[in-house]
Amino acid sequence: MKLINSLLAMIMLAGICTAYAQQTSEWKSPMHEVQFISESGDDVKMEVDKGYKYANLEFDGRKFHLFYNRDLNQIKKARIVEPKTQLEIARGRGSYFWGSARLEFVDGEILKVKRKRNANGYVITGPSGPIFKVENHAISAVKTYNEKEFLTQAFYVFDRIKTTQNNPSDVMIFYSNYYQTSSNK
Repeated sequence: MKLINSLLAMIMLAGICTAYAQQTSEWKSPMHEVQFISESGDDVKMEVDKGYKYANLEFDGRKFHLFYNRDLNQIKKARIVEPKTQLEIARGRGSYFWGSARLEFVDGEILKVKRKRNANGYVITGPSGPIFKVENHAISAVKTYNEKEFLTQAFYVFDRIKTTQNNPSDVMIFYSNYYQTSSNK
Protein backbone atom coordinates (compact mmCIF):
# COMPACT_ATOMS: atom_id res chain seq x y z
CA MET A 1 0.00 0.00 0.00
CA LYS A 2 2.86 2.39 0.86
CA LEU A 3 4.49 1.57 -2.45
CA ILE A 4 1.34 2.42 -4.40
CA ASN A 5 0.84 5.70 -2.47
CA SER A 6 4.45 6.80 -2.98
CA LEU A 7 4.32 5.82 -6.67
CA LEU A 8 1.08 7.79 -7.10
CA ALA A 9 2.61 10.82 -5.34
CA MET A 10 5.67 10.68 -7.60
CA ILE A 11 3.51 10.52 -10.73
CA MET A 12 1.46 13.53 -9.58
CA LEU A 13 4.62 15.49 -8.75
CA ALA A 14 6.14 14.67 -12.16
CA GLY A 15 2.91 15.76 -13.90
CA ILE A 16 2.87 19.09 -12.05
CA CYS A 17 6.57 19.73 -12.83
CA THR A 18 6.05 18.86 -16.50
CA ALA A 19 3.01 21.15 -16.79
CA TYR A 20 4.92 24.02 -15.13
CA ALA A 21 7.97 23.49 -17.33
CA GLN A 22 5.87 23.63 -20.49
CA GLN A 23 4.19 26.87 -19.41
CA THR A 24 7.40 28.81 -18.79
CA SER A 25 9.60 27.63 -21.66
CA GLU A 26 10.83 30.33 -24.02
CA TRP A 27 13.14 30.17 -27.03
CA LYS A 28 16.06 32.57 -27.10
CA SER A 29 18.81 32.72 -29.68
CA PRO A 30 22.38 33.79 -28.83
CA MET A 31 23.04 37.46 -29.64
CA HIS A 32 25.91 39.95 -29.75
CA GLU A 33 25.32 42.80 -27.30
CA VAL A 34 26.03 46.48 -28.03
CA GLN A 35 25.55 49.08 -25.27
CA PHE A 36 24.90 52.81 -25.67
CA ILE A 37 24.59 55.53 -23.07
CA SER A 38 22.05 58.21 -24.00
CA GLU A 39 22.43 61.92 -23.24
CA SER A 40 20.18 61.47 -20.19
CA GLY A 41 22.56 58.81 -18.83
CA ASP A 42 20.19 55.88 -19.45
CA ASP A 43 21.59 52.61 -20.71
CA VAL A 44 20.39 51.52 -24.11
CA LYS A 45 20.99 47.92 -25.15
CA MET A 46 21.08 46.55 -28.68
CA GLU A 47 21.30 42.82 -29.29
CA VAL A 48 22.41 41.84 -32.79
CA ASP A 49 21.70 38.40 -34.23
CA LYS A 50 24.85 36.32 -34.75
CA GLY A 51 23.95 35.99 -38.44
CA TYR A 52 23.52 39.82 -38.64
CA LYS A 53 19.95 39.53 -39.96
CA TYR A 54 18.23 41.66 -37.29
CA ALA A 55 18.76 43.59 -34.07
CA ASN A 56 16.64 44.11 -30.96
CA LEU A 57 16.85 47.52 -29.29
CA GLU A 58 15.72 48.30 -25.72
CA PHE A 59 15.29 52.03 -25.26
CA ASP A 60 13.39 53.97 -22.60
CA GLY A 61 11.42 50.92 -21.46
CA ARG A 62 10.37 50.05 -25.02
CA LYS A 63 11.63 47.36 -27.38
CA PHE A 64 12.22 47.69 -31.11
CA HIS A 65 13.13 45.18 -33.81
CA LEU A 66 15.45 46.52 -36.57
CA PHE A 67 15.94 44.67 -39.85
CA TYR A 68 16.02 44.84 -43.63
CA ASN A 69 13.05 43.27 -45.39
CA ARG A 70 14.23 40.15 -47.25
CA ASP A 71 17.74 40.98 -45.95
CA LEU A 72 18.37 43.41 -48.84
CA ASN A 73 20.78 46.12 -47.68
CA GLN A 74 18.90 49.10 -49.18
CA ILE A 75 17.25 52.06 -47.43
CA LYS A 76 13.90 51.23 -49.02
CA LYS A 77 13.99 47.81 -47.31
CA ALA A 78 14.70 49.24 -43.81
CA ARG A 79 12.11 48.41 -41.14
CA ILE A 80 11.68 49.24 -37.45
CA VAL A 81 8.96 47.18 -35.75
CA GLU A 82 7.62 47.02 -32.21
CA PRO A 83 7.70 43.27 -31.42
CA LYS A 84 4.83 43.17 -28.90
CA THR A 85 2.18 44.69 -31.15
CA GLN A 86 3.87 43.90 -34.51
CA LEU A 87 3.31 47.56 -35.39
CA GLU A 88 5.69 48.91 -38.00
CA ILE A 89 7.16 52.05 -36.38
CA ALA A 90 9.21 53.18 -39.39
CA ARG A 91 9.87 52.14 -42.95
CA GLY A 92 12.60 53.21 -45.32
CA ARG A 93 11.78 54.77 -48.67
CA GLY A 94 13.62 56.25 -51.63
CA SER A 95 17.27 56.06 -52.62
CA TYR A 96 20.51 57.79 -51.69
CA PHE A 97 21.41 58.10 -55.37
CA TRP A 98 18.32 60.17 -56.24
CA GLY A 99 18.45 62.10 -52.97
CA SER A 100 15.06 60.85 -51.83
CA ALA A 101 16.17 58.57 -48.97
CA ARG A 102 13.94 58.87 -45.92
CA LEU A 103 12.40 57.03 -42.99
CA GLU A 104 8.63 57.34 -42.74
CA PHE A 105 7.28 56.89 -39.22
CA VAL A 106 3.84 55.58 -38.32
CA ASP A 107 2.66 58.98 -37.03
CA GLY A 108 3.25 60.50 -40.49
CA GLU A 109 6.56 62.22 -39.73
CA ILE A 110 9.15 61.86 -42.48
CA LEU A 111 12.85 62.03 -41.62
CA LYS A 112 14.82 62.77 -44.81
CA VAL A 113 18.42 61.56 -44.74
CA LYS A 114 21.38 62.22 -47.00
CA ARG A 115 24.62 60.27 -47.19
CA LYS A 116 27.86 62.08 -47.98
CA ARG A 117 30.87 59.81 -48.52
CA ASN A 118 34.53 60.66 -47.99
CA ALA A 119 37.75 58.63 -48.29
CA ASN A 120 37.57 57.00 -44.82
CA GLY A 121 33.90 57.07 -43.95
CA TYR A 122 30.59 58.84 -44.45
CA VAL A 123 28.08 61.11 -42.74
CA ILE A 124 24.31 60.57 -42.58
CA THR A 125 22.60 63.95 -42.26
CA GLY A 126 19.02 64.51 -41.16
CA PRO A 127 16.87 67.64 -40.87
CA SER A 128 18.64 68.91 -37.73
CA GLY A 129 22.22 67.99 -38.69
CA PRO A 130 24.38 64.85 -38.57
CA ILE A 131 22.63 61.72 -37.28
CA PHE A 132 25.38 59.15 -37.85
CA LYS A 133 29.06 59.53 -38.66
CA VAL A 134 31.83 57.12 -39.63
CA GLU A 135 35.32 58.63 -39.42
CA ASN A 136 38.47 56.64 -40.17
CA HIS A 137 36.30 53.51 -40.55
CA ALA A 138 34.98 53.81 -36.94
CA ILE A 139 31.64 55.05 -35.59
CA SER A 140 31.86 58.57 -34.11
CA ALA A 141 29.60 59.98 -31.41
CA VAL A 142 26.78 62.21 -32.70
CA LYS A 143 24.12 63.91 -30.59
CA THR A 144 20.48 63.29 -31.49
CA TYR A 145 17.61 65.60 -30.58
CA ASN A 146 14.54 63.35 -30.43
CA GLU A 147 13.47 59.72 -30.30
CA LYS A 148 13.00 59.38 -34.06
CA GLU A 149 16.53 60.60 -34.74
CA PHE A 150 17.83 58.19 -32.10
CA LEU A 151 15.96 55.26 -33.70
CA THR A 152 17.37 56.28 -37.08
CA GLN A 153 20.86 56.46 -35.58
CA ALA A 154 20.42 53.03 -33.97
CA PHE A 155 19.37 51.62 -37.33
CA TYR A 156 22.55 52.99 -38.93
CA VAL A 157 24.62 51.48 -36.11
CA PHE A 158 23.01 48.11 -36.91
CA ASP A 159 23.66 48.72 -40.62
CA ARG A 160 27.34 49.47 -39.95
CA ILE A 161 27.72 46.32 -37.84
CA LYS A 162 25.97 44.29 -40.55
CA THR A 163 28.20 45.57 -43.37
CA THR A 164 31.52 45.34 -41.50
CA GLN A 165 31.11 41.92 -39.88
CA ASN A 166 31.10 38.44 -41.43
CA ASN A 167 28.85 35.56 -40.49
CA PRO A 168 30.48 33.31 -37.88
CA SER A 169 32.36 30.26 -39.04
CA ASP A 170 30.10 27.89 -37.11
CA VAL A 171 27.17 28.84 -39.39
CA MET A 172 27.52 27.22 -42.80
CA ILE A 173 25.02 27.46 -45.63
CA PHE A 174 25.46 25.04 -48.54
CA TYR A 175 23.80 25.59 -51.89
CA SER A 176 23.71 23.06 -54.68
CA ASN A 177 22.42 23.26 -58.20
CA TYR A 178 22.67 19.51 -58.69
CA TYR A 179 19.49 17.88 -59.96
CA GLN A 180 19.13 14.12 -60.07
CA THR A 181 18.27 12.97 -63.56
CA SER A 182 18.61 9.21 -63.24
CA SER A 183 15.76 6.79 -63.65
CA ASN A 184 16.27 5.38 -60.11
CA LYS A 185 13.92 7.70 -58.27
